[in-house]
Amino acid sequence: MIGTGSIGAAAIGGAVLMSGSAVAEVGDHTFSAETIEGTSDDGSIDKIKVWADNVEFSYEGLNDPAVEATVELQAVDPDGNAEAIGGDDGRHTTASIGGQSQNNVSLDETLEGDVLDHSGISADHFEEDGNGESNTTEDVDLRLEVTVTTNADDNVVGDTDADLEVIMNNLHQDADVGSDTDASGEIVSSEHIGTSPNNESGNGDDADQEGVLSVYGRHDEDERVFTVELEEPWSDEKEDDANLGLGFDVNQGGTWDFQVNWSSEEGFFSENEERDDFDEVPEFDGTKDGETLVFYVDDDEFDGDTFDFVANSSYGGHTHANVSADGENAWSPGEDFTSSEFFITVDVSETEVDEYDG
Repeated sequence: MIGTGSIGAAAIGGAVLMSGSAVAEVGDHTFSAETIEGTSDDGSIDKIKVWADNVEFSYEGLNDPAVEATVELQAVDPDGNAEAIGGDDGRHTTASIGGQSQNNVSLDETLEGDVLDHSGISADHFEEDGNGESNTTEDVDLRLEVTVTTNADDNVVGDTDADLEVIMNNLHQDADVGSDTDASGEIVSSEHIGTSPNNESGNGDDADQEGVLSVYGRHDEDERVFTVELEEPWSDEKEDDANLGLGFDVNQGGTWDFQVNWSSEEGFFSENEERDDFDEVPEFDGTKDGETLVFYVDDDEFDGDTFDFVANSSYGGHTHANVSADGENAWSPGEDFTSSEFFITVDVSETEVDEYDG
């Protein structure tokens, strides 16, 4: 899928008149990708993975009793041509139907597919080759098509469409977004966690904090990957006391469980190593390339997809930018500075855009 990232939801449905007086309907399900957003180091994309959950369909007015129905996930190119995009994963047949009319038949399967499997849709339609720029396309539709077969071998077909908006972001060309593939750059598909607001500093500093800190997260098979875009001088390795810290309250218990950090003095390190009140040091790794930092945290450090999170960057020891519930503060003095009072709740699920692959 592409992801990174924000994956929206849109309910679609409606009755579709078919041959004769027969009607088939696909209703009350969720497309998990009406709007999907991806990010990669060069704006390229490898897959746009989409799926449909909670699919229900109905039919009425058949001349003969129904014996089976097939629901298929399709994409429609800008010229109006529809094609299946999921193979066996994007198609499901059920024989648990009967009669000439039946309402709200549940498919009980998730249909999955890759938009780029459509022969008329190519990756370059979505890609953005401008460094630091975004490309948005809205001229591709997702479609669910239901085919009901009767005991006379007649077929009636109904379908329903949803507009698909794809937003492809191009990070800095020298950024390492953590792809396990070659430098051609598969989609990162990371969820946008937050960007620092413009807050006046309580100590009178006039440094501009708006937009200097942006954090993205994704869930690969065995790790959570957090990509941070951190503007100078926050990311300057020559700047005294330039640093970045990410805090995690994985069980949402009110105190943070671990921090992963980078500083111009120490490089990558964990705050847990510096404190004698924490027994566990998290398994993680990190890379830095210019203004882009990537933290790879072992999946075993998390209890689930949802957790409380904060990001804080500073330089000179006093000028701060935060992604937090408070904006002006990240770390709370409560519980000997282990309180997660200012953390935000995020969900970094294993949705992929290739698996996010990027």
